[in-house]
Amino acid sequence: MAFAPAAALPDQLDVEVGLGGRVLVVSDLLLGPMATPASASATTDLARAVEAWSGPGALIVAGNLFDLLVADPTVGSPDPGAALDAHPRLAAALRDFGAGEGRRLICLPGSRDARLAWDDIVARSVATELGAELALAAEVVLDTGAGSRRVRVEPGHRFDPRHALADPRNPACTPVGHHVLAEMLPALGGARSSWLQGVDRIPEPSCLPRFLASRLAYRRLARHAWWLLVPVALAVLLKVPISYLWSAPAQHLSHLGAWPRRLGLVGLTTVLDLVLVVLGVAWVSHRTWPAIGGVALGGSDEDPNEAARAAARSLVGGDRAGLVTGHTRQPELTLLGPGFYANTGAVTEVVDECPARVGLPPVFLHRRQLSWIELEAGAELHARLLQARLDLEGTTVIERLAARRSHIGDPYPAVVATFPHGPPYPLVADPAARQRRVRRLAAVAIALAGVVNLASAVTPPFRNHLDFVFDVLPLSVTQAASALVALAGLALLALARGVRRGQRQAWTVAVGLLVGTGALHLVQGGGLEEALIALAVAWFLVVNRSCFRGAVDRPSRRRGGLALLGAAVVVTVVTTMSMEVALALDSDTRPLGVVPALQAVAGRMVGLRTVRLPHRLDEFLAPTLLAVGLGLALIALILAFRPVVEQRLTGADAQRRARDIVRRHGRGTLDYFALRHDKVHFFEGDSLVAYAVYGGVCLVSPDPIGPETERDKLWSSFRSHADAHSWTVAVVGAGEDWLPTYRSSGMHDLYLGDEGVVEIAGFSLQGGRNKGLRQAVNRIARYGYTISFHDPARLAPALSDALREVMTRSRRGDVERGFSMTLGRLFEPRDEDLLLAVAAAADGTPVAFCQYVPAPGINGYSLDLMRRDDGDHPNGLLDFVIVETIEHLRAQGYEGLGLNFATMRSVLAGESGDGLHRRVERWMLRRMSSSMQIESLWRFNAKYDPYWQPRYAVYDSPEHAPAVAVAIARAESFWELPLIGRFLVPDSSRSEAPDGAREEVAAHGP
Repeated sequence: MAFAPAAALPDQLDVEVGLGGRVLVVSDLLLGPMATPASASATTDLARAVEAWSGPGALIVAGNLFDLLVADPTVGSPDPGAALDAHPRLAAALRDFGAGEGRRLICLPGSRDARLAWDDIVARSVATELGAELALAAEVVLDTGAGSRRVRVEPGHRFDPRHALADPRNPACTPVGHHVLAEMLPALGGARSSWLQGVDRIPEPSCLPRFLASRLAYRRLARHAWWLLVPVALAVLLKVPISYLWSAPAQHLSHLGAWPRRLGLVGLTTVLDLVLVVLGVAWVSHRTWPAIGGVALGGSDEDPNEAARAAARSLVGGDRAGLVTGHTRQPELTLLGPGFYANTGAVTEVVDECPARVGLPPVFLHRRQLSWIELEAGAELHARLLQARLDLEGTTVIERLAARRSHIGDPYPAVVATFPHGPPYPLVADPAARQRRVRRLAAVAIALAGVVNLASAVTPPFRNHLDFVFDVLPLSVTQAASALVALAGLALLALARGVRRGQRQAWTVAVGLLVGTGALHLVQGGGLEEALIALAVAWFLVVNRSCFRGAVDRPSRRRGGLALLGAAVVVTVVTTMSMEVALALDSDTRPLGVVPALQAVAGRMVGLRTVRLPHRLDEFLAPTLLAVGLGLALIALILAFRPVVEQRLTGADAQRRARDIVRRHGRGTLDYFALRHDKVHFFEGDSLVAYAVYGGVCLVSPDPIGPETERDKLWSSFRSHADAHSWTVAVVGAGEDWLPTYRSSGMHDLYLGDEGVVEIAGFSLQGGRNKGLRQAVNRIARYGYTISFHDPARLAPALSDALREVMTRSRRGDVERGFSMTLGRLFEPRDEDLLLAVAAAADGTPVAFCQYVPAPGINGYSLDLMRRDDGDHPNGLLDFVIVETIEHLRAQGYEGLGLNFATMRSVLAGESGDGLHRRVERWMLRRMSSSMQIESLWRFNAKYDPYWQPRYAVYDSPEHAPAVAVAIARAESFWELPLIGRFLVPDSSRSEAPDGAREEVAAHGP
């Protein structure tokens, strides 16, 4: 095979694979001059797979076949030949494969063997010994039964800014990752130091600071942890004589003279000291190790494959079927709509970062990894990820105990993911799902702790517990503790809502209250059980602190705080003055004075009666002031932990970007309504989510818009955005194709109804079933009514004024109802490609109109607004407008027309079953139709024989369903519907509505 010098190394090799052929892509073998047990085992298993290959195909090493970056000073300069000699079976398997008929062996330089791209001697050695072709990337063209599919293969280091090379052929190009591996690690002692064992196998340089912090904690500092017992022992020795000297002279503590009681007291205080020491050490560790572990090279939350995955989305959106990379040693096969992204993983020993228990630093575990990607050209393109993982020695006992993971022992490679029909890998659980579960449990636990506090405050403690407390503390302290426990219980009940939303400040206050009430329970009456419950809940919150990072609405908190402070001052001053006047006018009493009176009022607002008042006055003031104080405290907590209120609307730049995305990626019949003026846009990549916030509920409508390949990433990012603002997420008008994405994120869905879509090609007025519609349209035409079509963005002023007058005369209420299925504005120049159908009477006066928005998903339009004036017109005027619109669209070559929404259509039509609960639903819907025209809406749309697209409401969790329902009602302006009471009682005096009014409501909805 002719060898191309490094200067002429091609940017890309084209690899053609015929029907039935296969491609094996592997990377990150990191072969060195000396074999290790892990490398020998892994390469042997890989060689076995290569030897079993049958038929034509290609084997691509996507980077890091050799470790040529870190030279061992005892061996000399890097030598690929020595590495191949150290792994003879793999070398032989690769040579034989490359020499086979119809086979190609391709080697792509990676970050650790980048020398292959610029060192002619090293590159020639590899090409000669293995018969390999060298290039910077490969383009695999697979001839499948479904046509030709193209898959790009790259080493992957260009997606890592720490290893990216501006010019791979330039030996002077050395990114920061090379300096870390070639200079920093040898200076630290490298893998030869026992506490740094495996440092050369960490996935990337960003892990290095965390690796050092972890090994420092577990292998350097942990061995000296026994020194913490020394101060505890000294505390015991000091407290024994102190306890004796303290208790002996005191008459009221004379019964503590018995040594068992003294030792018990010493033991209790010592345990508390030990707990404080452990908490202090844990806090210092928690504050210190992230500071060490986050130094400069990256955070622990980075997804090493995200940049390559984003590039794969772009490629799949073009003419590629997928992207395969290496480098990160994180095996993956992710489905991206019609394509995929794959990472080969590694064939070597790796050191994985694993989370630890109870907030300890993460643990780095040694494992042997064996994984690769297989591509096959069959009836369609198939991709498979094979993997085997095995725990290795090299982990200390403390690290094994601290690591929160299970043992891994899969020595033989197996298929763990497939494309296009199999599961992806890794099956990463949505972190937001666990976060929501923790928040729900925390809210329930806090509420229960609050109930326990209230019960404890009103329940007399056991006498023997009181005896012990009274020996140490006065009665007034115990009474004050009972009042504080009750107040803390109410506060915890109020905080449960904020904790459920994940608000960090609510979490902080709740932890403080729980720890404080744990002590107050002991002071109140020796309630050890209640104290343990409070501390257990506090511990649960502390352990899961990462789930509570939501924000609160600071402007509301400031305004509310000032208002409440003013209210408390006014109540206190007014009550004090009134009380002083009442006492002065009463001949049996005398005024207390300003200061004592203020103390009496303020104390009773929090449940304390330290200042005595006359009995009759106290009976009236105490409960009243306590109720006022509790009310102010409750309002304060609600305002303090109110979710963030969206203060901004979408700016001009964001509006332009949103319009561009809707124009290019809009598919649904509701997508254009994402451009309403009252919606905010969240962007991720080339996608957007349109939403508005109502009372802490983030209401999304329509479904997110963008390339199919970005769906999962977009929705995950948006959920994180909502969580950061403490919003509950809901979707109104969701389509069926998005339901799997919503359900995978832990959301629930509820059927709302169907959107009717007319197939223009199949629509006809002929036939007996369409007789009524045909007669109505013909009748309108005979009376001289005409139809005209316009662009609303370029409407003549006179016509615009006339249509606004029509709209005003026909409007039901002062505001336009709708959020998910209306645009909310008329005749604006920024709204392009809209269609306006105007019906005029015989004298040319506009009397009705319909506005439609583009719906590329059905290659047509969707109804936005339908209005007719309240004059005396023949029945069927709006039918005439719709039928003429269908004919106009047919002439323009369009295929569909959306007729808006029919609430609970399948229930009314009996398509969802005939059980008892369905019959009850139908009865309720028909009763509601008397004011909301629900059934009329369905029957109006049904005249056009449409097909139905189901629509759903999607909500976060069952406990949020009422709040979501209220938010939807506010957004859709249902407040103005006269429902309550009317749909339950028949109105015998109600006359039949005029045909025109029925048409308008049925066509557009309530």
